Amino acid sequence: MRIEITKGLVLSAYTTTRNNLTEILFPAGEYLANLTPEGKIEILNAGASKAQFSFSQFREKLSLGEFVLIEA
Repeated sequence: MRIEITKGLVLSAYTTTRNNLTEILFPAGEYLANLTPEGKIEILNAGASKAQFSFSQFREKLSLGEFVLIEA
């Protein structure tokens, strides 16, 4: 699926090179999002990092207008 982040957000994300949790800037724009085997929604940032959200966290971001679902 594709989403749009409406304003730059600093999100807790995993870096693929170190596989540890860190705070990473996700600038406003379009991003790919995937469903993980654990049932979370993962947003990919340039392939180098990924932020994960539960469905309730993702739904909250949608209701606040921070995320816009472009394509499911």
